[in-house]
Amino acid sequence: MATKLRKPILVAGMAICLLLWLWDSLHEKIIAVGEWSIWGAIALGTIFWMLQKNSSNKLTPVILSPIKRETVEEAIAQAQNEIATLAVEAPQRDIASLKQQLTQLPASFNRQTLQLAIAGSRGTGKTALKHVLESKKIAENIEWVETAPFFTATEDNTPQETALASDLVLFLTTGDLTESERQMLEQMKRFHQRIVLLFNKQDRYIPEEKEEILQQLRQRVREIILTEDVIAIAASPNFIKVKQHQEDGSVLERMETQPAQIDPLSDRLKQILSQKRDQLVLGATWREAMKLKEKAKAILNEVRRDRAIPAIEQYQWIAAATAFANPVATLDLLATATVNAQMLVDLSAIYQQKFSLSQAQTTSGTIGKLMVQLGIVELSTQTIGSLLKSNALTYMAGGAVQGISAAYLTRLAGLSAIEYFQEQEIGMASGDGLNLERLTQKLTQVFAANQRTAFLQSFVKQAVVRFQTNPSS
Repeated sequence: MATKLRKPILVAGMAICLLLWLWDSLHEKIIAVGEWSIWGAIALGTIFWMLQKNSSNKLTPVILSPIKRETVEEAIAQAQNEIATLAVEAPQRDIASLKQQLTQLPASFNRQTLQLAIAGSRGTGKTALKHVLESKKIAENIEWVETAPFFTATEDNTPQETALASDLVLFLTTGDLTESERQMLEQMKRFHQRIVLLFNKQDRYIPEEKEEILQQLRQRVREIILTEDVIAIAASPNFIKVKQHQEDGSVLERMETQPAQIDPLSDRLKQILSQKRDQLVLGATWREAMKLKEKAKAILNEVRRDRAIPAIEQYQWIAAATAFANPVATLDLLATATVNAQMLVDLSAIYQQKFSLSQAQTTSGTIGKLMVQLGIVELSTQTIGSLLKSNALTYMAGGAVQGISAAYLTRLAGLSAIEYFQEQEIGMASGDGLNLERLTQKLTQVFAANQRTAFLQSFVKQAVVRFQTNPSS
């Protein structure tokens, strides 16, 4: 994507840099005071950011209202909007399957057959329970499906995908839940999935232990699952030894099979299926619509990323040239922030975010502060400086380190913005509700992925070639 240099923020920023350089040559002491003010503001910003981060770490209960048909129709409309945007921005992409799935969604409201998933970790008795439930007449039009075991060494998303594609999930455990299991149940709940938690193999415990485990489970999931939906069962009870006295006085012993102990589960399922069938269908349809939306969004993000990367590369070299030629070292960050602001305007347009000029400036300043707080600026400059020592000619140039560092930091800012924008909804005014914690996470992830020595060596080599052939480019 070609980017014109006549951008309002960029032109204004360069003018500011020039004026500040002139001011610096006449009033060095005043600038020194200003520099201390900048660092003081950064220090205060660091404290405020840490306080915000600590307060945001508190967990909130998963409290969801019953899903309404309007909510599901809105999700379908969002999927339709995402697919329509994709069709406009990438007309060459084949999205016929997405369009077909979209047209089939409204028919889901009238679906009669329900799919109930039996899920859990390995060894919890899923197969045995499935056989028992299939032999009973719980309700009409019921299809039972057993998921693959959760939390296995070769686990992928298949178990969770199967569970979320079902109308109701029976999740089995043979004791207390692990933290991973609880988090997984919490995640499914956030997707409007109805869950019945089953304490299976209760016959292996004495009555006091069984009751204690059952109460412990209900306490652990009280913010996720209704108390009456946490039930103790025994899908395949252990054999018991039966002694039969014979007429001749001998005793005959045999192992006798016990019937499955699932009556409380059967009663509860009949109640849910008779009273909440519509809710189960709405929840499953909503999840299907959201999944379709995410599929379309993933493709759209790929298309937009292909357009955004060239823009980032152009701005990183603009930032490099600006910092390389800037005679005032203390203004490097200001010049980089100016370039970054214009870059954010262009990137926000690609991702259809409503970023005004002032919002882009604010966000650029926020990213700059985060880079200082996280030590990215200092670490990057030191690393790039050490790599430049191998090229004596370039290293002796005073602005080489600053120029390449500016290019690198601009690239990090651009990639972080891409990762952040990809999570936003189309047309959302991201600048008004900037999620500082999320932006920090993205910046940290991008820095971790782009600080490898091999990448930096290649980046520095590319920058050196540009400086040697055309320093003002």
